[in-house]
Amino acid sequence: MNILIVEDEPGLQLGLTDLFEEAGHTTEVRDTGKGAIQYLRDQTPNLVILDLGLPDIDGTRVLEFAHQNHPRLPVMVLTARANDSDIVLGFKMGAFDYVTKPFSPRVLLARTEALLQRTGSEPPTTITGNKAVLGDLVVDFDRYEAFRGDALLHLTTREIELLRILFSHGGKPVHRNDILDEVWGMDSEAGPRTVDTHIALLRKKIEPNPDRPTYIISQRGIGYKLVLGGGGSN
Repeated sequence: MNILIVEDEPGLQLGLTDLFEEAGHTTEVRDTGKGAIQYLRDQTPNLVILDLGLPDIDGTRVLEFAHQNHPRLPVMVLTARANDSDIVLGFKMGAFDYVTKPFSPRVLLARTEALLQRTGSEPPTTITGNKAVLGDLVVDFDRYEAFRGDALLHLTTREIELLRILFSHGGKPVHRNDILDEVWGMDSEAGPRTVDTHIALLRKKIEPNPDRPTYIISQRGIGYKLVLGGGGSN
């Protein structure tokens, strides 16, 4: 499992890296909030360990970004902020767990392993030939069919093509203009709002809760991306 460590104190960076790598995980370290956000724009780790007291921006902004863009990505806050109000705020903003400093490395590792086990139980994303699986959603691009379990979803040809382009980018953001060119054609008079309308209709058919989408996520100023594998690596 790949763990993103967001911590600015060098000694603690080293200690956490050693702790997780000795347990068989890989790690990435970022010492600023902006660096963490940039990493999360391009990659999806299996877990984030997040300090809130960062030198450039408050760690709650990283937590908010992670929750909005990777809603199933587990984030464990690791911070000196031990007030009840801080802890409650952390959970409200999307933290999966909240650990205060100082902490026991053994206990932290145990909580990390438990969190990875819980969140890693979702069915992964797989793409085989022209068939893709995302959780309980199966899309057959040859037959232009989609199923949830045994139930056939009544998707239009254009909705299947929307899923195709999102899957083909491996969880990375796809610009609205690229979606327009691929799905509607370069000569089409359709505009970005057309993409938004069709994405909204598609969400109603495939999302467990269309008002809080977990599969197709908006990327402000860009377009959309597909969240793959319940927080697994892209």
